[in-house]
Amino acid sequence: MRIMDGAELLHREAVWLREIASRTRLYTAALPDLDDEELGGVRKAVLHAWIRYRYPISLQFVTNYVAIAATAIGMAVASSAVGGVAVLFAMDSDSSAARAPWWLFPLATWAAVCLSLLVNGRADLRQVVSLVHRLGFRGTARRLASAHVVNWFVPAVTLALVVVAVVAAWLTVVTALSASTGQQLITAAAGLFGAVLGLVGNRWILAIQEFLRRKYRAPHGPRPLDGLLVELVAAAAVSFEVRAHWWDLRNIKIVRRRLAFAIAAAQDTSVIRRRTSVRELAARRHARQFRVTLAELIRHHDRAVIQVHTAEEYDAITASLRAGVLALAAEDLTALMQHSAAEPSASRLARLVRRTGSSIVLVAFAMVIPLLPGVDSATGEGVRVILLMTAALTLTPASDLASSSIRSALERSLFAKSTN
Repeated sequence: MRIMDGAELLHREAVWLREIASRTRLYTAALPDLDDEELGGVRKAVLHAWIRYRYPISLQFVTNYVAIAATAIGMAVASSAVGGVAVLFAMDSDSSAARAPWWLFPLATWAAVCLSLLVNGRADLRQVVSLVHRLGFRGTARRLASAHVVNWFVPAVTLALVVVAVVAAWLTVVTALSASTGQQLITAAAGLFGAVLGLVGNRWILAIQEFLRRKYRAPHGPRPLDGLLVELVAAAAVSFEVRAHWWDLRNIKIVRRRLAFAIAAAQDTSVIRRRTSVRELAARRHARQFRVTLAELIRHHDRAVIQVHTAEEYDAITASLRAGVLALAAEDLTALMQHSAAEPSASRLARLVRRTGSSIVLVAFAMVIPLLPGVDSATGEGVRVILLMTAALTLTPASDLASSSIRSALERSLFAKSTN
C-alpha cells in the first residue's frame, strides 16, 4: 500500500482551497444590503478563517481511516461485553437441554450493530452502490486491487460490512430458532442493545476524527472563533437562500442543521485546554462560560426557527444571524453578545445527566428487583428484561408510540410465559 506522493497532495490541497474560495463567495454574496467595502471585509475574514480552520487533506484521510478502524474495534469489544452479560442471563434463566451456544448472544449483538450501521449510513451505501454500478465488475475489481488506499478503502469497508451483517444475521436467526423461548427473548434483548450501539456509530467516528485532527493540527492552528464564523456564515447564507419558501419543513430542517454545526463550533473548548493548565480553574470556568453563552445564543435562534409563524418573524431571525456574522468578521464581541441571554444554559454535565439519568435508574432497578424477597425467578427475569430494554429505548430517537408498542409486546410475551 503506498501513500499519496507530494505532487498529488498539493493538487488535492489546491482543489480544496479553490472550493473554499468558491463557497466563501457564495455564502457572503447571499448576505443582503452589504456595500462593496463591507462585502470585501466579510469575504476576507471568512476566507482567512476557513483556511485556518480547515484540516490538511492528508490529515483528513488518515483520521478517517483510523477513526473507522477504532470504531470497528470499539463496537466489537462493546458487542462482546453485551453478549457476555446476555450469556450470564441465559445461564441463570434457562437450564433446559435446548440451551443455545454461548456465541449466539455476542453474534446477535454484532449482527444488530452491523445492520444498524448500514441503516445509519444508507446515504454512503447508495453512493458506493452507484460507484459500483458505474464502474462495473471489472472496474470495481481493479479499484479494490489498487495499491492506492484512497481507491479501495471505502468500497472495501462497505463490502465487508454488508457481508458480515448478512452472515451474522443469518447465523443468529438460524441458531435462535432452535433455542428455547426464554433464550430467544434474551437474544432479542442483546440485538436491541446492538441496534442502539450501531445508531451511535457515526458519532464515534466523528468524535475520534475530531480528537485526532485537533491533536495533530498544524502548530499555527485556527483562532478561537474561526470555526464559529465559518459555520455561522453558512447558516446565515442558507437562511437567506430559502427565504422565499421559509414555511417549507425541508428548508427549516436545512437551516437547523447548519445552526447545529454552529452550536457545535461555539461549544468547542479545545482552545481553552491548550491555553490553560489544570490548576487555572477560575480562568477555565470563565472561558467555558463564554462558550456556553455563545452556544445558547445560537440555540435561541434555533428555537425561534422552530416556532416561526410569519415572514416577519423569519426575517428577524435572518437579520440577527446576519448581524452576528458581521460582528464576528469585525471581531466585535460586544455587538455579538448584546442579545445573549442573562443566564446561559445548563452545563454539559447537567445535560448529560438529564439525558441519561432515567436510563441509569432503570438499569439499577433491573439489577435490584429480581433480588428482592417475594419475587420469583420467572417474574424477576421478565421484569429485568423489560426494564433493560426500556432503558435502551430511552436513549434512542424512537417515538413514544414505538417505544410503548415494544414495551407492551414484551410484557405480553414475558408474563404470558411466566403464568403458563
